[in-house]
Formats: sequence, structure tokens, C-alpha cells
Amino acid sequence: MGLSPSRGLGRWGAFLVLLAPLGMSGCGYGTAKVSGKVSYQGEVLKGGNVTFVSSEGRPSVSAAINTDGTYVLPKVPTGKVKICVETETLNPATKSEAPKYKPPPGQKAPGGLGSGNAAETGDRYRLIPKHYEKPETTDLLYEVKSGIHEHDINLKDSPAAGGAG
Repeated sequence: MGLSPSRGLGRWGAFLVLLAPLGMSGCGYGTAKVSGKVSYQGEVLKGGNVTFVSSEGRPSVSAAINTDGTYVLPKVPTGKVKICVETETLNPATKSEAPKYKPPPGQKAPGGLGSGNAAETGDRYRLIPKHYEKPETTDLLYEVKSGIHEHDINLKDSPAAGGAG
């Protein structure tokens, strides 16, 4: 009573067919590179942070807003996101003493952290409407698809003003 080679192969084939959907439906998801400019009332923001918060339970990703208003998020999970923008980390009025932070040689400080010079961050600060700071209140929605995309974020005065940029 030996096993024939074809019968053993048939069992393995059925086993592999059953496992394939599990492998494909795993935790994996695609990512995309998203970049663009952030502006408020037609003027580029010179600092702050942009966060893409997944509406589908995937990890959120953040990036600093550069002095020219640009941001780059190299690995954003695909799917629907809410976009949050904050500039309060640069507000000199909210800091009793600016943080003393010096990045490693050849590196930039993350958004809101610099040499500790209040004038440096104060020059970049711009007050924006508070509703953009939290996923519960922002009206900025975007669907991230695989690939490389440019998405400018145009902030308005109020949610009713159509701030979804």
C-alpha cells in the first residue's frame, strides 16, 4: 500500500490552493508617494506638519512642511485618508522656552523643532483654523492610490468654505 506520486501531489496542490487566498488577503496594502504644497488663503505655509490619517485603520503618516510650503510623504498607505495640518508647533506664544535641539550633522530638525531660536520658528508660524488639526474636525479628504502623486492642500477659513483641497 504505497502512495502513488500523483496522489501525494494532488493533496499538496489542494493544500496550496487553500492557502493562496490567505496569503493574498493578509495585512499587506499598497503604498504611494504623495507630495505637494500647503497653502492658506493663497499663501504657502512656511512650516508645520501634514498628517494623512487612514479612514481604514491603516497607519497614519506625517511630514514636516518645508519653508517653501512643500511636503513629501514617501510611503502613504493606499485608501481613503483625512488630512490634518497643524502649525502650532511653530507658535512662539505657546512656548515658554523653545526646545533646544540640534539635529545630527547633515540632518534637518523635524517640523517645529529647530535650534531653539524663537525668532526662527516665529517667522515661519502662521495661524490657521483649528479644525484642520484633528481627524475628527478636518474636512480635507483624499483617496491615495498606488504610485506617485502630487496633491496640493489649500486651506480655507472654515469647513463651509470648501477647504477640501
